[in-house]
Amino acid sequence: MQRYARSLLLAVLLSGTVASISLGQAAAPMGPMTTVAASSITWTDANVPGFAPGMQMAVINGNPDAAGPYTLRLSFPDGYRFPAHWHPMAENVTVLSGTLQLAMGDRADDSKLKAYGPGDFLYIASPNPHFGGARGATVIQLHGEGPFAINLVGSMAK
Repeated sequence: MQRYARSLLLAVLLSGTVASISLGQAAAPMGPMTTVAASSITWTDANVPGFAPGMQMAVINGNPDAAGPYTLRLSFPDGYRFPAHWHPMAENVTVLSGTLQLAMGDRADDSKLKAYGPGDFLYIASPNPHFGGARGATVIQLHGEGPFAINLVGSMAK
């Protein structure tokens, strides 16, 4: 009887393992891989109306101006501040270096800023206005579904 119970337990465990492996494979098909070496990233001045000069942008993957997935990076010098703005699509933000200072709201108010450091992740649903800046040279990575756009508060029409 004990041998039968062990065999039954082994059969159940194996069938569960096989099911989870096959479900995992079905849920996450592997496709071609794109790599971007940090040394190959091209930074350009991000001339965004209403934003102070000094912010730089690099497109890592995709086309932020078109429908579909994109990944880009923004670089801010120490002390940079950006005004209250919103995006038509949700935004996923990961801090890569430095300190991102961010708060939600339609008016810049430094007393509301919270600090986020390397490895911190923020999800900002649309069309929630936010504002902030950088403490120290700061790089963030954004990804989401395009088209990506920055709208200053005051242009809240969806």
